[in-house]
Amino acid sequence: MTDYWADGLGAPADAQGKWERIAWEIGEMVAGPNSNDVDRNARFPHEAVAALKESGLLSALLPVTHGGDDATMGEISGAIRALAFHCASSALVLAMHSLETFSLKRHGLTPGLQALAKEVAAENLLIANANSEVGIGGDISRSICALQNETNPMTIEKQALAVSYGEYADLVVTIARRSPEASESDQIMFFCRPPQLQMEPTSVWDSIGLRGTCSRGFRITAEVSPDLIYPMPLATMINDGGGQSRQLLLNSVWVGLAEAAAARAHAFVREAGRRSIGTTPATALRLAELAVELQEGRSLLVSTAQRFYELDKMGDVQNAGFLMAMRSLKVSTSTLAVRTATEALSICGIAGYRRDSPFSLDRILRDSHGGVIMGSNERNLQDNAQMLLARKQI
Repeated sequence: MTDYWADGLGAPADAQGKWERIAWEIGEMVAGPNSNDVDRNARFPHEAVAALKESGLLSALLPVTHGGDDATMGEISGAIRALAFHCASSALVLAMHSLETFSLKRHGLTPGLQALAKEVAAENLLIANANSEVGIGGDISRSICALQNETNPMTIEKQALAVSYGEYADLVVTIARRSPEASESDQIMFFCRPPQLQMEPTSVWDSIGLRGTCSRGFRITAEVSPDLIYPMPLATMINDGGGQSRQLLLNSVWVGLAEAAAARAHAFVREAGRRSIGTTPATALRLAELAVELQEGRSLLVSTAQRFYELDKMGDVQNAGFLMAMRSLKVSTSTLAVRTATEALSICGIAGYRRDSPFSLDRILRDSHGGVIMGSNERNLQDNAQMLLARKQI
C-alpha cells in the first residue's frame, strides 16, 4: 500500500487526504446546512458550488502547469464521497464537473483545449455536459444530432434530454455525429460556451430525489469553434479512461450516501443505548449487519480506485476484466445506497420516517434511488453477461 492510498479515501469523518478534508469541511459547514432547502425547493446548491470554486476543488484534477493540483482520481473520488455524506446533489455537481476536467487533462491535447483548461482553473469555470439526447434514452454511444461542419461557423442543434445544472454552468460539453453524413456511432465531443450558446428549457426538474442537480431538458443551439473540439473520436475517449472515470466518480456519490444513512442509524442506536445503560438495544444487531454491508461497499470503491490507479500507470485501463469490474461497481454501489437507506429506516423507525427528526432519512432515501436509474443497472449487467460468454474466467 503506497502513501498515496494511505492519504485518501478514508471514512469521511476521518478524512485524511487533502481534498477529502476540504470536501468534508465544505459539506459540514456549507453543503449540509443548505441541503434540505436545496432539496425542498429543487434549487441549485449555489453556496456549496461557490465554496468548491473557492477551495480549488473544481480544478484539482488539472495539471499544475494549467493551474490545477494534478490530483489523482482516487483523491477526487474521496472528496466526492465525503461531500455526498452531506449533500448528494452537491456531490454530483462536483462529480460531473470533474469528469469533464479529467477529459480535458487526458484528451485535451490541442492548443485550444489546453488554453481552455487553463481558463477553467484561473476563472473557476463550472462545466456541465449535455450528452443525453431525446430519442436515444441513456445510450450515449450513438447520436441523432450532427455537427454542421460545412457551414462557417460550424453549428449544432440538439434536443438534450437532461443537462444537469445547465443553467448555472459556464461551459457545456456535448456530443454529436461528426457530420450530417456520419453514422450514429461516429461521434465527437466539443465545448459550447456563451454567447455563442443558447439553451431553451424544454422540461422542468420536479424529481423524487437529487433535486438540486436541476437536470432539465434543453434545446441547445450553438456556434462551435474548431479549437474546442476534441481531436479524437468519442469512442476512443470513453474507452481510454472516460467511461472508467465516470463509473468511479459517480459511484463515489452512492457510497457517500450509504454512509450518511448508516450514520443516522448509528446515532439513533447510540442514543437508545444511552437511555438504557447496561443493555444492548435490539436495533444494535441490525446496525452491526448494516455495518458489514457498508464496509463491503467502501472496500469495493477503494480497491477499484486503486486498480484504476495501477492500470492507468501501465496504460491498461481498457483491460476487459477491469471494464467488467467497473460495471459491477456501479450495480453494487447504487443498490447498496438504496439497501442501506432502507435498512437504516427500519432501525430508526418513526424517527427516521419523520421529516422533523434529527434522524430523518427522507432526503437520503429519495436521493439513493437516483443511483439505480443514472445509468441502467440492467444495461451494465447485460454488457457483463455478453463479455462473460467470451471470457474464460470471471
